[in-house]
Amino acid sequence: MMVLSLKLSDFTQLQPSEHFNTMNTNATIDPTNRLPIRIESAPAFGGGSMSVEKEKTFVLLAHLFPLVIWPWKRAASPAVDAHGKEALNMGITLFIIMFPLGFISGLVGSTIIATLVSIVTSLVSFAVLMLVVIGALKAQQGYILRYPFNLRLIK
Repeated sequence: MMVLSLKLSDFTQLQPSEHFNTMNTNATIDPTNRLPIRIESAPAFGGGSMSVEKEKTFVLLAHLFPLVIWPWKRAASPAVDAHGKEALNMGITLFIIMFPLGFISGLVGSTIIATLVSIVTSLVSFAVLMLVVIGALKAQQGYILRYPFNLRLIK
């Protein structure tokens, strides 16, 4: 039998990048964030061919309509590209999880299981809606929301 012994000093000497895998290693964390979600600095506004005001509008819209905005404006702005990829990856992740869950629960035929799955998916949908609103608002402030449990399929 193997026993693992750890001391507090083993953890205090780790660098922050060793605690979790970040997409942007030079990212600064939003100091106003009081939620248990990761909000990092995004690419700076004005880095592309758009004006700063248009760019702020399109990063907000990229969280609301990523399937339309990201392919359309990703070449014009690095900020829109980053926000659009993050939001589109979240949409793809939700589709991969929610569609089979709803389909299988419908095939089971049990009213109780279908009701429970419906309640759970409703709660998850409401939580995602709140995350999208937070992401859109933080996007205009120059931060990017790293959606939790996001499969980053588009890089």
